[in-house]
Amino acid sequence: MEENYKATTRNGHELKDMYNPETNTLDIRSNGLYPSNVLSNLCSNSFRFDGMICGSMEGFLQSLKRKELDKQRQICSMKGGNARKMSVTSWQTDQIVWWKGQAIDRQSEEYQQLIRRAYSAMFEQSERFRTALMQTRGMILTHSSGEENPYKTILTPAELCGILNELRDDYDKRDKAKELKEKSVDRKKRLYFDMDGVLVDFDSGLALQDEQTLREYEGHYDEIPGLFGQMKPMPGAIEAVHRLNEHYDCYILSTAPWNNPSAWSDKVLWVTRYLNDVFHKRMVITHCKNLCKGDVLIDDRGKNGTSEFEGEWIQFGSKSFPDWDTVLTYLIPKENYRSRLMQQRLITLDLVSTLPGL
Repeated sequence: MEENYKATTRNGHELKDMYNPETNTLDIRSNGLYPSNVLSNLCSNSFRFDGMICGSMEGFLQSLKRKELDKQRQICSMKGGNARKMSVTSWQTDQIVWWKGQAIDRQSEEYQQLIRRAYSAMFEQSERFRTALMQTRGMILTHSSGEENPYKTILTPAELCGILNELRDDYDKRDKAKELKEKSVDRKKRLYFDMDGVLVDFDSGLALQDEQTLREYEGHYDEIPGLFGQMKPMPGAIEAVHRLNEHYDCYILSTAPWNNPSAWSDKVLWVTRYLNDVFHKRMVITHCKNLCKGDVLIDDRGKNGTSEFEGEWIQFGSKSFPDWDTVLTYLIPKENYRSRLMQQRLITLDLVSTLPGL
């Protein structure tokens, strides 16, 4: 059974808290409380390195002192405590250590690279070690029980803590880079749709009013009770919304007349009737559209904060964007839009060819 490294005792002995809050330091010790003990080379964080099985980092480090490959392989596979018992000092005479038959100067950059690669392999393969190390974010790592003379030890405290700091910092950078990449790839731009004159054909509602009503509300037609619930969609609007919804994070951003309470509820009813699958609970009614954060706003007028919107304002009905086809061509990557348009035409032709008499 694997030892519980988060326990507070081991073999009847209390484990020590190696974190000093006054100096914000964590002393790496095998008899320390988690995560200090897991960061110790004596911890049985097994991994494979250059084709060799390493039972612990201590096993790997002690094996470097042996020239004989079989002996090196045997020690390398050992757990920490057993591996430490195999330590020898003969390598100190000429400062030569060995890895898989190759002699390496202990004081060389080649040796430092070898050690870093081994720790990196353990970091990637041992979730326990990786989790423990990343739990020390913001802490200063120390190793007070180690030999500081590099000519007398296979790894000094400074070398150990330096490598651990590098692993921790690199992993944080990797996490941030991954997060930024995912955001850039996965995050859809936020797109707002105005309603009147954009999604909704305002004139279609007026056409249903009698002459008396039109005379009564002349100059402020938007205050006609029930008017907004009678309007029809603008040509191409429903299809355009569904297409844009595949590429953008879509919301309604509209204004309702202050003196026409029914307009507020009528707009919700209109959305529920025609576009509830896209805009269910995605509707903002405000007279200050510039307060909403987003990337694109499709609106026919620059009023109610539209001209101050932080993103791009596409003025629907203008010379640049007179209809929904021009908006789609602009907002959807041309190759995607054209290929889908061609696909739709082919499907239509297939359907027509199956009709009787054709």
